[in-house]
Amino acid sequence: PEYTGFEVAEKIRSEYKDNWVPIIFLTGFVDDENLSRGINAGGDDYLTKPVSDVVLNAKLNAMHRISEMQNKLRTLTEELSNANEKLQQSSITDPLTGAYNRLYLDECLNREWFRGMRNKTDLSVLLIDVDNFKPLNDTNGHLIGDDCLIELVKIFKSQLKRSTDVLCRYGGDEFVVVLPDTTNDYAMKIAERIRVNVSEFSNRFQIEKPVDISVSIGGASYIPDKSMTFCQFMTYADKALYAAKGAGRNCVKKADIPDKKNIAA
Repeated sequence: PEYTGFEVAEKIRSEYKDNWVPIIFLTGFVDDENLSRGINAGGDDYLTKPVSDVVLNAKLNAMHRISEMQNKLRTLTEELSNANEKLQQSSITDPLTGAYNRLYLDECLNREWFRGMRNKTDLSVLLIDVDNFKPLNDTNGHLIGDDCLIELVKIFKSQLKRSTDVLCRYGGDEFVVVLPDTTNDYAMKIAERIRVNVSEFSNRFQIEKPVDISVSIGGASYIPDKSMTFCQFMTYADKALYAAKGAGRNCVKKADIPDKKNIAA
């Protein structure tokens, strides 16, 4: 009782922004000014009294059809949005392991490199190579190899505690962990935790022809600046990985990156 019909219409429109509710004004005000005010308040139709049952029912049926069309359109829009989201996700995800793929890695590194440059914060990466993966495939078959990679990715992810930490499959049995705003010391701790957990996993991975599975990890950390590109940065992580392999595998090595003056020179 404390509201006018115009105020009720405005209130309905404000509270149901995402769900269209048909509103028909049925009123004794017959002048054009009130009709215009009713439509502007959110009304969809404006009937003046007296009105016949036939006309009223026809208007209600028309609004009902429009409402059904709106609901179908909303449902279709939601389904299309979900399909697009799944398509987008599949385009940047490795179908086997569920880790991000190489395409997303390049986008992520580019984004985080410039973010670190802007904020003057460390960016760290871990380049991980699965030791003895080829012998595992050769002696037990590729299906066992696939199972192994899936389980290893679970281990890698379990050691990444922040939503900003990103795991990508670099190719084959190589993976990259991108750690924004992470110092070298902390990145090396994460790498060592991954190495230890994989060593423990190797003892539990029951297969017909056992193969010792471990990981070699090369880590690099740097505060991004114009003296280096993220591609050059990755070469240092790659060198650290090869140093880990050369040291007998199943170990972690950090990159030896020259100071900024020497890089610029």
